[in-house]
Amino acid sequence: NPQFIISSRDADAARASLVHRPLNASLLSFYGLRAYSIGKPELANALMASADTISRRDAFSQLWMIEQKSSADDVKGAVAHYNALLSVHPAMQATFLPVLVSAVAYPEVRVAIRPYLYPETRWSAPFLDLASQRAEVDQYRDLVEPVASRLGGDGYNVSNARIIYRMLQSGLVGDAWRLFSLVAPNVDVGAFRTFAPSVANLDPKWLPLSWTLGQSDDISASVSGDGTIDVTVAPTARGLIASRDMAIAPSSTYVLGHRSMYEADSPRASLRWSIYCSAQNGPQLIVDRFVPTTANSKLVQLSVKVPENCNLVRVELSALGSEGQLASMLQITDLKLTKTN
Repeated sequence: NPQFIISSRDADAARASLVHRPLNASLLSFYGLRAYSIGKPELANALMASADTISRRDAFSQLWMIEQKSSADDVKGAVAHYNALLSVHPAMQATFLPVLVSAVAYPEVRVAIRPYLYPETRWSAPFLDLASQRAEVDQYRDLVEPVASRLGGDGYNVSNARIIYRMLQSGLVGDAWRLFSLVAPNVDVGAFRTFAPSVANLDPKWLPLSWTLGQSDDISASVSGDGTIDVTVAPTARGLIASRDMAIAPSSTYVLGHRSMYEADSPRASLRWSIYCSAQNGPQLIVDRFVPTTANSKLVQLSVKVPENCNLVRVELSALGSEGQLASMLQITDLKLTKTN
């Protein structure tokens, strides 16, 4: 590239500086670029290697060494220089992390990257954040599963939740919950997977696999210790009471059950259950049912027929407030989503 050709005057200045500072990596790499631009690739390689030996903080020599190692199929060496470059120059992560993520498709690259997946590695969290979006789920699983126990810190919350969601969406249920148990060893996986809300499945870092509760001025919801959802709905208010995504078996039938218990003299709100298949190509509505206002305290059961290739559903309970002057006060109890066949 002509813009990187070093002029004779600049090269002479670099040479003079080297006389006074012979162990300067930046000057060595600068002179290395000059050597390459005038047709001396062997000298350029020697200068860049010397710059790398002196200091791994010089960006030009690290980029050079990445190219050299990649050309020689030295994957481990190339990743080591990527680590040096991205650790010292985080501004370059936007350019080079996508390159590393695309290379995760190759098993030998996954092996070479794995030793750097520590919280102390400055680029590991943003790398996994991007990889959890772009990498194939089975490749990501292979990359992180052997080291997943050290990826439970806050910096990995988003990538952990996203890849587990994608794995469930793809039908890799066993792999997904095994990874969950490795990155969240203090969470009871069985309690988390239970449909009814509890301490285990209310943590927002796992959204949308954990419960979302309405928290607006018009509709508010909270959970008590037994899994009951306490709800207040302002007059004529419209919005979400609660929702979560659940892993289910495709081509099956489930029953969604609940009771709605109103306080004495409370006006009745209009409650609505909506269930969507959380498909990779977008949500697909499979259930949309209003709860009869006469069903106070009665067990309401709705049949949910899960379509083929649907591995994950989003369950939403919403409300429309009454036309009166008073807020509706109620409890949602006995929440269950049970497979019947």
